[in-house]
Amino acid sequence: NSYFKVMEDIKLRNGLHAGITIVIICSILHAIDPRMFLNYSGFAGYMVFLFFMTRSVRQTREEEGGTLPFGSAFVAALVPMTIGVFFSSFFNYAIHNWINPGIVDMIKEVAIESAMIAADKMSSLFDIEVDEDQLIAALEEEGFKLNFGKTFLSWFLTTAMGCIPALIIAAFMKRN
Repeated sequence: NSYFKVMEDIKLRNGLHAGITIVIICSILHAIDPRMFLNYSGFAGYMVFLFFMTRSVRQTREEEGGTLPFGSAFVAALVPMTIGVFFSSFFNYAIHNWINPGIVDMIKEVAIESAMIAADKMSSLFDIEVDEDQLIAALEEEGFKLNFGKTFLSWFLTTAMGCIPALIIAAFMKRN
């Protein structure tokens, strides 16, 4: 059975576990409060991904008899993160487009609040005048809806940025 072969691969198994875990955590955050989902899902995802990336490298190293070159350690860290981010990206797409399309308005509100706070800080720190009405108008025009293209771009960029912790984990956990 192909399912069991996938589950035998440490990297794929950890990726599936990471993806399922982040979807469960984000579902709980969204059920409690959609704003909580918006504020904490990124941090929760990052912690989940770090855990499963490290776990994958450790398990791969154990399976290889305690030795693991840097390249193999990097792949063992990157694959679970890539799969987990795919699950997370698809879940975000589902939240925005099917489960809670109203979250787009909430994202816009949070963006405007954050921009106003940043504008106030810029004004006080650097004595810069910020036209708040113009700033709000620019943010109102921004399309916060998550489409397939934005979802794919988010997955790709997050995966690319995931190379950094994968490199760090591989450097610390490799054994020649």
